[in-house]
Amino acid sequence: MLMSLGLCAAVVPLRATHAAAPPAACAVITHGSAQDSAHGVTYENVVVRTPDGSSGLTAGKMTFTGSSADAAHDQADAASLLLMSAITGRHNAACSDWLAQQGQTAAATLKAGGGYDITWNNAILTHGSNRVSSSTAHFKVEGSTSAHTSAATLALSGLSYQGISNEALLPSAADAAFSLPASELPALMAAIGGKSTAAPAVHVTISSFNATRDTVQLKGNGTATLTGNVDATTASGHLEVSNLEALIEKARTAKQMKLAAGLVLARLVSHSQNDVNVWNTVWQGGVLTVNGFPLPLH
Repeated sequence: MLMSLGLCAAVVPLRATHAAAPPAACAVITHGSAQDSAHGVTYENVVVRTPDGSSGLTAGKMTFTGSSADAAHDQADAASLLLMSAITGRHNAACSDWLAQQGQTAAATLKAGGGYDITWNNAILTHGSNRVSSSTAHFKVEGSTSAHTSAATLALSGLSYQGISNEALLPSAADAAFSLPASELPALMAAIGGKSTAAPAVHVTISSFNATRDTVQLKGNGTATLTGNVDATTASGHLEVSNLEALIEKARTAKQMKLAAGLVLARLVSHSQNDVNVWNTVWQGGVLTVNGFPLPLH
């Protein structure tokens, strides 16, 4: 889930100016009432679904700002499609070329100093019988005319889950602040919404990451190399967990004994102060290594 959140953060806002609707084989997107502004659009009742109906996104309200009025509708649709793809992990090759085109224009917009601000309210993401709900999802990214990178923030609140294993271990809220090169966005966008294994690396610097569930809080910072494939994603940095004992107990209650054992091992090799455990971490090839020790999380 956390990696999905990382992928989501990298690609959610971006869609090209003067773009056509997504190909019919990519996605079907509808909305209720729309209120246009000079730099965006507000929708009621957004619906995105894959052509076979296996995955989808609904949002009671979506507010999109940061583009010209004639481009806002297309940009908002692409943002919702990328949010759905990033959270559900569903990739459709029919979306790849279209999203790559949007990414090229989006990168140019950010390099020119533009930005995007997007909010989804009461969003529900589904794949089969699995469901993730978020009361609010907010993304903001600011471009720069002088720097090669764009600064972004992502916040998800009111997260809940249905039909997903280990629900009690997943966060109820998460947020991140990070930066990434605008020039690397087109290929990543094509990968997240399309061919998951065909993406060049996108290099992200994470200044802060927070995830909470009940009394358990995870904090971190570092760097990540993102692709459309979580197993090909790498990351390294600093990680802190408050109330690790509660997280271990949640894993045991969920009968995830291998995970619980891994967390116990992580506790043994951590640096601790009061109720906070601290590690230097590396994620590579689907394996999390903390302070030099690989953990059996799968």
